[in-house]
Amino acid sequence: MTDRKQNVLVGLFVLAGLMCLATLIVLFGESRALFGQRYQITARFDRVEGVREGTDVNLAGVWVGSVLKVMLADPSQPHEGVHAILDIDPKYSVPQGSIAVVLTPLMGQPIINIIPPPVAAALLPQDGTAAIRGEVKNPLEQVIDPGLMATLEKTTFKIGELAGALTPAAQALEKLLEQRSIEQVDRPTLTPEAVTANLSTAVERLDNVLKHIGTVLGDPEVQSNLKQTLANFKAASEEAKLAVGGLNAFAEQAQKTMVSAHGVVEKVDATVVSAHQHIDALGMRLRTNTEQLSRVLDHMTAVGQQMAEGEGTVGMLLRDPKFYDELMLTVQRLGSAAGELEVLIKQWQKQGLLGAAR
Repeated sequence: MTDRKQNVLVGLFVLAGLMCLATLIVLFGESRALFGQRYQITARFDRVEGVREGTDVNLAGVWVGSVLKVMLADPSQPHEGVHAILDIDPKYSVPQGSIAVVLTPLMGQPIINIIPPPVAAALLPQDGTAAIRGEVKNPLEQVIDPGLMATLEKTTFKIGELAGALTPAAQALEKLLEQRSIEQVDRPTLTPEAVTANLSTAVERLDNVLKHIGTVLGDPEVQSNLKQTLANFKAASEEAKLAVGGLNAFAEQAQKTMVSAHGVVEKVDATVVSAHQHIDALGMRLRTNTEQLSRVLDHMTAVGQQMAEGEGTVGMLLRDPKFYDELMLTVQRLGSAAGELEVLIKQWQKQGLLGAAR
């Protein structure tokens, strides 16, 4: 075989291989539409990310076509949204009310999945005029519940608000913790805004005070005085204990004295009651004697009248001087007895016997 024939065979073999490769690309690549007539559906999105010509289109998770074109609804008005022209295999029909959802996996290229309505509905026309609504889902929404996503978004928003509200407090805390020495705070300044003390200054002052206390307590003389003070305090505590013991003994003795006094008071009460009884008896006797004396006086009045008239033996006695002397002596003795009784009653009043008896 000549070289020319060999080169021709090699060229034919390479050409056949390229044709087979092109056929495989056409059959399994993005140019499937070359072998069948397809119809188009317009999916209207507010925005799309990652979707381009050739992006796979699924219907309820089953491949049905690809994206033919992605363009702005109005090039002069970008806010009007984006239209994606979906090229659908004619053997698949899309129900009305379906939604084209752009799904972006965590790894890989995005796809468009057409989600049909939950109930049976009429089919969209296949003349290229059909249009459906499109949505773009966050990749996290595919693995996280939408309700949880809403909660996370709300929580993130609240955390942002909290961070904004805490910013002034953080700034104030930064000023509070700023390094400011005592020299800077106490230094005279001509500016209207003097350096004010903060937490750092207070800590420095406290450290100086503690150092001074340590220096003072480290002095041997101070330690000796402190030991002597503690010793004196200990002695005072022991004396206070003894004093408390004496007070306890005094309290016990006072309690015993109170008991004895209570007994004496009871005896005095008994004596006062007895004296009251004697006074009552004496009063009864005195009243009886007074009544008797009254009757005697009445009788004597009658007798005196008779004597005044000079009748009977009594008249004769009144005229007798000796009888007069005896009568005067009796009256004097009665007066003395009444005086002694009055003195006795005054003594009882001074001693409190009559008041206690009442």
